Order: sequence, then C-alpha cells, then structure tokens
Amino acid sequence: MPQNNLAQNSLPPEIIHTISQLGERIRIARKRRAITMEELSSRMFVNRKTLYRLEKGDPGVSLSVFASALWALGLDKDLLKIALPEQDHVGIFNERKRLPKRVRASKRSDELDF
Repeated sequence: MPQNNLAQNSLPPEIIHTISQLGERIRIARKRRAITMEELSSRMFVNRKTLYRLEKGDPGVSLSVFASALWALGLDKDLLKIALPEQDHVGIFNERKRLPKRVRASKRSDELDF
C-alpha cells in the first residue's frame, strides 16, 4: 500500500470531517461568485477532476491545490489565520512553565562599563 494512502486512511474522523467542510466551503464560495468548475479549475491551473475532489473533501488533494483555490476565490488572506502562534494556548502554557521562577542579576560587571 502506498504511503500516501496509508496516511489518508489513518486520519482521525474529526480531520476527515473538517477537510470535507473546507471543500464544501470552497464549493459555496465558487457558486456565490457564479464561477463554473471549469473556470475555477482553469484559474487554479488544475483539471476539473482535481477541483471536484477538493470540493468533495478528498484528503489526498494537496495543500497547494487548496491554497490555489483560496487564491483564485480571493480568500487567500485567511490562510494566514491558520496555526497562529498567538492562538496556540498549549504552546503558550508550556512556554510559561519553562520560564525560570526567578531572574538574577548578571555577575558580569563589564557590561555597564562606560
């Protein structure tokens, strides 16, 4: 079994559902703009079948195709909202746990020597 299929088959159900929702959102955005699948796939430089797979939530569609669809629809700025460090609550919590309890003054006296 190819490694790609193994990775896709082992995805958690929540992730599969999320990918499906993203595809549906792209489909809705395309329809609201009255853009056909042929037009959008042409703007994305992919074939119609790839766009169909993206809109159906196929987890095998590459991230670059997803980003290309957002760009073609004018929604690419939203990509910058994914995995914001400021929103990483677990990472921030772990970082704060690693901070020292106290901070001591440096013993080097030559730092402030004018």
